[in-house]
Amino acid sequence: MIIWENIRYDLNKASADFAKLNVLDEKIEPINVKNEYVELRNKFIFARDEIFEKYNLDGSNKLDYHFDLLYGLKVYEILNEEIGFVNRVATNDDVWRYLSICVIPDIVHARWGLNADHFYKTSRRIWLKTIWWYIDLSWRGNAEETYEILKGNSTDTILQLVERPGIGYYKELYREIMLQYASLEDSSRNWFRRALKLNTARLITTSPELVDGGIIKYVEELFETTKE
Repeated sequence: MIIWENIRYDLNKASADFAKLNVLDEKIEPINVKNEYVELRNKFIFARDEIFEKYNLDGSNKLDYHFDLLYGLKVYEILNEEIGFVNRVATNDDVWRYLSICVIPDIVHARWGLNADHFYKTSRRIWLKTIWWYIDLSWRGNAEETYEILKGNSTDTILQLVERPGIGYYKELYREIMLQYASLEDSSRNWFRRALKLNTARLITTSPELVDGGIIKYVEELFETTKE
């Protein structure tokens, strides 16, 4: 059993282990997974292979948002409360750095190459962390409904939602934002960016649930105010 709270994997340790990774014939080495993480790695690998086979991604020169979304849903379902993966764990960068470098570096590499920012270096850009939070902040109760509201988005949507600095993640609010955004036409993503920027400013002085009409009305007004 994995004791998530026991993971201690700071930037220095992550940097040292990352420097040891080598790509040989499109494979990355070394991958020496500790016994307690073998089952988890197998689940991650199976999920990747399932997606690759279903969507014929084996021959893709570069993976993109479609893979982020599909794999993010799988990761979210694998890392669940039944194995002790709660929000407190999800906010711990040591956990994400460890999973990225020591458990599935090959999968992270397939998406981003040996890009240190997406493995461990930049907190808000650790790939596994961003796709997990993207799904969590958009979750509709099951993978199918969540996929439907997110399928029309792009990598930029993930960056805008997950990387945006603020006073913390307000799940109920962000899930409503993502639900309503799915029905809007915003090919440039500028509307989404403006709405999130306005939301960050408003949250300093406003409690969305106390607005007349509650969170749903608050979000409606966010998008209405920022519409061009």
